[in-house]
Amino acid sequence: MNRLLGIGMLSVLMFTTFLTFYQVHHQVRQDFQQQLAMMNQLLVKATTLLLLDDTEQDINAFYSTAQHHAGFPVLSITLLDANKDVISSTGLSTLLQQPEQDWFADQHQILWLHHGRILSSQPLLLDQQVRGYLLLEAGNPPFPWALWLWQLAIWLCLPCLLLLWLWRRSNRQRLLLEQSYQELKQAMICWLEGEPDVPLTQQHPMTGLFNQLTERMKQKQQAHAQQGEELARQLEGIEQSRVALQQQQQQAQQVMQQLSQQQAQTEQETNQLLRLLVQTAQPWQSSLLQDVLYTRQGSVAVQVSYLPDWLAQQAEQWRQLIKPEQTLLLEEDNLASEYQLHLAADSLALCCRALLRLAAQHSCHSQLSLQWRLAVAKQELHFLLLLKGESLPADVCQQLEMATELPARELALDIQLFSFGCKQLSAQVTASCLDELGSSIELCIPCRYEPCAPPSQIAKVHLLAEPKLISPAQLQSLKLVCHQLQHHHSLGEWQAAQSEPTEPLLVVLPEPQHQEAHGYQSLLARPGCLALSTASQLDSWQPFASSPVLPLPQTASELATALQQLEAYSPAAVRLLVVDDNETNQAFIQAMLASFPLQLTAAMTGLQALELCQQQVFDLILMDIQLPDLSGVEVTRQLRQLANYQQVPILAFTAHALPDEIALFKQAGMNDVVIKPLDAPKLTNLMKWCRPRPPGSG
Repeated sequence: MNRLLGIGMLSVLMFTTFLTFYQVHHQVRQDFQQQLAMMNQLLVKATTLLLLDDTEQDINAFYSTAQHHAGFPVLSITLLDANKDVISSTGLSTLLQQPEQDWFADQHQILWLHHGRILSSQPLLLDQQVRGYLLLEAGNPPFPWALWLWQLAIWLCLPCLLLLWLWRRSNRQRLLLEQSYQELKQAMICWLEGEPDVPLTQQHPMTGLFNQLTERMKQKQQAHAQQGEELARQLEGIEQSRVALQQQQQQAQQVMQQLSQQQAQTEQETNQLLRLLVQTAQPWQSSLLQDVLYTRQGSVAVQVSYLPDWLAQQAEQWRQLIKPEQTLLLEEDNLASEYQLHLAADSLALCCRALLRLAAQHSCHSQLSLQWRLAVAKQELHFLLLLKGESLPADVCQQLEMATELPARELALDIQLFSFGCKQLSAQVTASCLDELGSSIELCIPCRYEPCAPPSQIAKVHLLAEPKLISPAQLQSLKLVCHQLQHHHSLGEWQAAQSEPTEPLLVVLPEPQHQEAHGYQSLLARPGCLALSTASQLDSWQPFASSPVLPLPQTASELATALQQLEAYSPAAVRLLVVDDNETNQAFIQAMLASFPLQLTAAMTGLQALELCQQQVFDLILMDIQLPDLSGVEVTRQLRQLANYQQVPILAFTAHALPDEIALFKQAGMNDVVIKPLDAPKLTNLMKWCRPRPPGSG
């Protein structure tokens, strides 16, 4: 602030000095102009008189004297006539050499020229007429050097005095600040040490502020002390609450552990109970309980599934879920054998079982058709259930279509299971129904496809099935597993074809009351025959078959497995030794077994049978009891001593057998008894003992 004040005073002083100098200089200039005007008037009067009487030399002498005695520097005095020609001059002015300038006027004028020169122009008037012109050229007026020196002295002295004053003032303030700093420092030390009296003088500028600060600090200390006490009490209360909460938390954890253990135990007991119920319940009840158990697991894994094999695993259970008056068809896609699918297969099986149970519950007299379509480009799998005949109720179809959106408590159990499976599969459901015409439920399931090598096909298969007994879907499944399928529409057509006994035969059995039922019974005893029948007729046909009769429908994978087993039969695969001394019986047996893939060898005596068995290994032996040399019981005992005949079936072939005799036969090592003569049922029983050996065995 002091510096700004000093600079302001210096500026005012310099401005005042400059203003004074300007006024003095202006006054000197005005005085010079007055002197020049007076001299010019004197010269005009004198020149007017001289022009009347004197000569040009007198005028020059006068002008020289006037120039010499002038009180200011006169450069030249020039007299011109009316035509502006020079009459007399003390020194010709260089201004007259500039014709472009007009230096003459009708009245007196003073011109300040450059380079410090002054020109005075005065016309000469006689009788109100211009007789000539008088030009007076002078130099600069005398400069006031004393004034400049005085101003310079003021400008030099005043800043020095001002700087000296500022220095002394700042030095005094510095000393005061140092003294105040020392006092303030001492006071701060005393205040920090807790001394109540602060050693500050009453005149110190910081005394009042420091006292206010001290008072505020005391108040804040008191407030902080009170707040600290209050916070300490609150902290103590919080600590007590924390200890109480910790105890409550420990108790809650113990209770939760007990509840968790009880829940786990209850869950385990429930699952055990459900598994027990699964074992003891009916097929549809067992599948329902299995699905409930599946939903209780929670997590669902994505699996890599080969669709034909997966269908084969599920088909048996699906056949058990439908009612006897219902029929089930399985329609597979031709592309199913070329890809593996990445999807939650268990969830898909859950949806299928739930739909089949609903169909069995609401559509008792309908034909069910399960269809599969692969959309490889869209990475989707389409599953379609068609019910032909009696349809599902409209409200059931609507709930199935909106199963994933409706609350579970509003749905029936099977629809809840269906909804769970659809959510796990991210499937889109479309359901429709027409009264008395049927229903359709379609699932569009996103999945990922992975190409795989298609399974090997069977070279040639004979199919004996009346057209009404086999559907196009079943024919399509057969074409997927065999390279060449020869279809025979009747038993007579099959017998006329005279096929090779080693080629697999697939038979779709008619009703047991069929007019050619006896011919089908004989055909079932053929080892290379695979029989299919409806579920309601299995028990009627099974006693006549040498292998299990399979229920309809059969998937492509199931048919492929069964037919591959049939392919194991070859002309040398089943070797039969018939030991009988009656040639008529030998011829009859050969005639009965001519159409079967067997290699038949005959032995007339017991010793011949032992010799043949030592040369090769037979798969089945039909042993007569009464032989001319050794009894069949003795031959059997000796054969059981051989290493290769420990497990070979040996059947007693006799006209009569009492219980004691049968016990003797089995004690000797025989497996069963065949009563003479040989007929179709006995032939079927005989073929059941034919076990094919692996190709290449001795």
